[in-house]
Amino acid sequence: MITNYLIIYFAFIIVASILVSLLVLRLRLPSPRIITGFIILFIISPLLVGYLYLIYFDSLPEVEVPAVTGMIYELAEQKLADIDLQARNTGSVYDRKHPEGTVISQRPEPGRIVKAGRTINLVVSSGKRKIIAPNLLGRNVTQAIALLEAEGIALGETRYERNPGVMEGTVLAQEPLPGEQVEVAGSVDLLVSTTLEVVIEEKETN
Repeated sequence: MITNYLIIYFAFIIVASILVSLLVLRLRLPSPRIITGFIILFIISPLLVGYLYLIYFDSLPEVEVPAVTGMIYELAEQKLADIDLQARNTGSVYDRKHPEGTVISQRPEPGRIVKAGRTINLVVSSGKRKIIAPNLLGRNVTQAIALLEAEGIALGETRYERNPGVMEGTVLAQEPLPGEQVEVAGSVDLLVSTTLEVVIEEKETN
């Protein structure tokens, strides 16, 4: 951090010196004392501010960053606050392994020693990605299956219902319903028409 500050400081001095020189040439200031005063002010001010900041920063206590991945964001936020660290939600991503609202990554990593008051950046899970279930009603079951595969949805349970007035293989019902949300890689159950007699096998009871 000190190295970064010194780089910024020297860059500031160079830029300030150029600006002062241009100002002198443009305004043709008569007194060299005024020029010297400006230069000293430009050099000393950031150095003094930086020195005071370093004194304040060094006086802060150090704490170890705890592991909060896998925790609900609110609980992770409270755990960090208990040791004088601040949580910041830097965004959310879809994640199949972590439930919605849980922390899936953190920066700095667990075990790092940081100053009190440091901000810990957290990424939160949005859960499994969901899409809108397509409308399969009235379609041929073969077309319905192809449409599901195109959307990345699996075919779930398929049941048949005898309906002589409807063409064989027509989708009569679906679950989830059209327009409802379904998880990617999830499944949709279908009820399909048939002209044959549907025989329901009864389970034997001992």
